[in-house]
Amino acid sequence: MKANTLLRSLLLFAGAALAVPKPLQIWVSSQADLKYYEKMIGVYKQKIDTGFHAEVKAFGFMEMPDKLAIAIKSGINPPDIVQFDEIFFSLYLKGNIPFVDLTDRLAKSPLGTGILKQRMGLFTWKDRIYGVPQSVSSVVLWYRDDIFKELGIMPKDLETWDKFDAVGMKVKTATRGMIALDWSYVGILLRQRGYDFYGADGKPFPDSAIIAQTWQRVADWSKNGIGLLPDRSSIFEPEFFNSYVANNGVLSVMGPDWYGLDMIQNFDQAHKGKWRAMALPTWTDSLSHGNKKTSSFSGQGLVIFKKSRKVENCWKFVEWVNSDIDANVDRFIGGNCFPPYQPAWSDMRLSQPFAYFGNQNLGQLFAELAPTAPFTAQSPLNAVIVNFMREQYFGAVIHNSSTPEQALGGIKEQINLMMGGKKKKP
Repeated sequence: MKANTLLRSLLLFAGAALAVPKPLQIWVSSQADLKYYEKMIGVYKQKIDTGFHAEVKAFGFMEMPDKLAIAIKSGINPPDIVQFDEIFFSLYLKGNIPFVDLTDRLAKSPLGTGILKQRMGLFTWKDRIYGVPQSVSSVVLWYRDDIFKELGIMPKDLETWDKFDAVGMKVKTATRGMIALDWSYVGILLRQRGYDFYGADGKPFPDSAIIAQTWQRVADWSKNGIGLLPDRSSIFEPEFFNSYVANNGVLSVMGPDWYGLDMIQNFDQAHKGKWRAMALPTWTDSLSHGNKKTSSFSGQGLVIFKKSRKVENCWKFVEWVNSDIDANVDRFIGGNCFPPYQPAWSDMRLSQPFAYFGNQNLGQLFAELAPTAPFTAQSPLNAVIVNFMREQYFGAVIHNSSTPEQALGGIKEQINLMMGGKKKKP
């Protein structure tokens, strides 16, 4: 009798366990996003679906691609939804793309017309859309207002890059530069001028002369002392803030909305209230198009794994979190990024002052710049070009051991070898 009772209890327990649905797996690439999505899951359950179950796992930005590649290849515990950077997304554009084609769903969704058009290209390949972008990533000049005032610099003094250079030459010292340098600047300035590393067909360097000229501008900043190159040639390392920023060695940094809202706020608490943001100085030469006051760099979005057993549940959550006004506002005021969903821009909460940035109305600045953001395209070579530039060639050009033309030639040759071409004879 006792054995029968125990058996029935075990069967009831097993049945109850089977009745509990396995939660959706959402992978993100930062602790800030972990907190955001855990909060959004709770709100979604209250507002939309009380039976919704999801777990969020956070990986490092550089760790995410490796974890995802292993999960996709092995089929062991793959995620259902992935917050993916557009650079790493490009690695999956050859062959069978492992993410759900969202083109038709987006056409029927408020997101189809609501998302800023310039951003839709981030996750688009061959006219099919595989992800929903989550940031405008408008690039601005983040600057130290206290040092500007000390040196008598006004934002209006930096309306063009030529004026920026002139002021930079006056204020530079052996230990202080007008701007911190980074490999990302080449692409940022290139897009601001109306060009990119690849064309609409994904092929690299359709405008090599313009790319070389733009790269040379960054190299000249180093050569003439206007710009200081951080250790490891990156403004994205904590050490940059612990040394150059902490010691007041740089007056400004060129970076997207999320760079200031997330990285500067989190890594430089010592200068709270002293940072500000302004539109980029403009290019005035005849080869630059549009006289844009902003550019773009990187950007994350949500993609759905094609082999997920709950694609429709995934899509409903992805659609909601990107179109719900409160969710968009929370993403911005929580110190993440300015949302690309245009209906949210009129919400007054986006115009609230940021105490960290001296009570500046950052929402108004980003809303004004967003419509002029450059259109972005995608290429299977996106991550390849970025990796070669960041790891091998940017530093070489900055340190004058290579010219931009030679660097571009080197990248072209390595891409050619990757594609099965033969090495050129010396």
